[in-house]
Amino acid sequence: MGSSSRQNSKLPTFLGYGSGDFALNLFWQGTGFFLFYFFTNVLGLSGSVVGTIFLMASLWDAVSDPMMGYIADRTKSRLGPYRPYLLYGAVPLSLSFMLMFSPLDMGTESGQIIYASLALLLFRTTYTIVSIPYSALGARVTRNFDGRTRLAGIRMYFGFMGGVFISFTAKKLQENYDDPTAFFYMGIVAGVVAIVVLVACALLSRESANPINRHSAPKEGSASIAAIFQNRPFLLIVGGISLVTIATNTVAQTLLYYFETHLGDRISGNNAIIIMSGAPLLTIPLWSALTLKVGKKAAWIMGSLIGAAGLAVLYFAALHDEMVAYAGVTITVVGLSAYAVIFWSILPDTIEYGYYRSGIKSESLLIGVASSFQKLSIGLSAYIAGHLLDLTGYLPNTAPTEAVADGIRDIFTIIPAIALLASAALMIFYPITARSHAALVEELQAREGDTNN
Repeated sequence: MGSSSRQNSKLPTFLGYGSGDFALNLFWQGTGFFLFYFFTNVLGLSGSVVGTIFLMASLWDAVSDPMMGYIADRTKSRLGPYRPYLLYGAVPLSLSFMLMFSPLDMGTESGQIIYASLALLLFRTTYTIVSIPYSALGARVTRNFDGRTRLAGIRMYFGFMGGVFISFTAKKLQENYDDPTAFFYMGIVAGVVAIVVLVACALLSRESANPINRHSAPKEGSASIAAIFQNRPFLLIVGGISLVTIATNTVAQTLLYYFETHLGDRISGNNAIIIMSGAPLLTIPLWSALTLKVGKKAAWIMGSLIGAAGLAVLYFAALHDEMVAYAGVTITVVGLSAYAVIFWSILPDTIEYGYYRSGIKSESLLIGVASSFQKLSIGLSAYIAGHLLDLTGYLPNTAPTEAVADGIRDIFTIIPAIALLASAALMIFYPITARSHAALVEELQAREGDTNN
C-alpha cells in the first residue's frame, strides 16, 4: 500500500518530466527519418557529402556534449542545475530546427554544402544545450531501481508520441505540397509545438528529496574523467547503446530509399515510418513490464534478438511485397523499442555505481559522454551509409536498377543486424542487478547523511 501510494504521488512529476521527450523527439525523429533525405533529394547533395556532413557534426557533438554536461553539473539556480536549460533553450532549439529544414538555394553546390553544414551544427549545438540537462534531470526525479524503469517507460511513451506526431505531419504535408514546402512547414509546426511543451516540462518537473540529490561541488574535470574509465558498467552501456544507435540510425536513414527502390512507392515508406514511430506506443508498456520481471540486462538482449529477426524478414522475404515489408518493419521496431525503456532506466544506475566507487558526482557529465558516443555513432552510420549509397549507383528521381535495389537492401538490413547482435554480446557482461543497486544506493544515502550531520 505504501509503495503504491508513493508511486501514485510521483505520477504528476513523472508525467511532467516525460512530456519533455515529446518535444525532443519532434527533433530527434524528425532529423533521423527525414534530414538525410532532405539534404539529398531537396538540397541536391550526394549521399557521400551528406554522410560526411553528418560525421563532422557528430565529431562536434563528441566535444560539446561532455562540455555541456560539465557546465550543467556546475549550474546553480532556483530551478536546480538542469531545468533552466529547458526553459531558456526551447526557443533557440526550435528556431535552429526550422532553419535546418528551410530549402534555401545558395546558388552553388559549395554554397549548399556550407549552408547544410552550418545549419546542422547550429541545431546539434542547441539540441545539446537542452537534451543533456534534460536527460541528467531524469536521474534526480527518482533514485529507485524499478521506479526508473517506470519513469523511462513514461518518458519514452511521450517520446514516441512525438515521433508519431512528426512522421504523420510530414506524411500529410508531403501529400499536399512539394518536398521543399512540405519539409519547411514541418519544421515550423515542430518548432512551435516544442516550445510550448519544453516550457511546460521545465515548470512541472521536480527532483526527488533523496539526499543523494543534494548539491555538492563537482571535482575537477581530470578527476571526473579518470573516474569514467573505472566505471565498467557505464563503459559497457556506452558500447552497447553505440551499437544500437548505429543499427537504429541506419534503418531510419535508409528506410525511404529501401521502400522507394523495392516497392516503387515512397508513400509506403512514409507509412513504414509511421509504423516505426507508432508501434512503440503499444510495445513500450510491454517492455516496461517485461523489464521489471526479467531484469534490464535480459530485456536488452531480447530486444537485440527480436530486432535482428525483423531485419532478417526484410532481407529475405520483403522484396516487392508491401505487407511483408510492413511486418518486417514492425518486428524490427518491437525489438528496437526495448532500448527506449532500458537505456534510460539503466544509465542512471551506472552513474550511481561510478559515484559509489569513486566518490565523484558528475551526472550530467556522464550523460554528456554517453550522448557524445551515441551521436558519434549516428555520424559514423550516416557516413558509411552515404558512401555506400553512392557506391550502389543510386540517383534521386531515377528508376533504380536491380543492383541498386539490392545494394540498398544490404545497407538497410545487414549493417544494423550485425550491430544489434554485437550489442547483445556485449551486454552479457553487464554486472548490476536490482539487489546490488539497492545496496549501493543505501550506502550512498548513508554517506550523504554522514556528510550533512
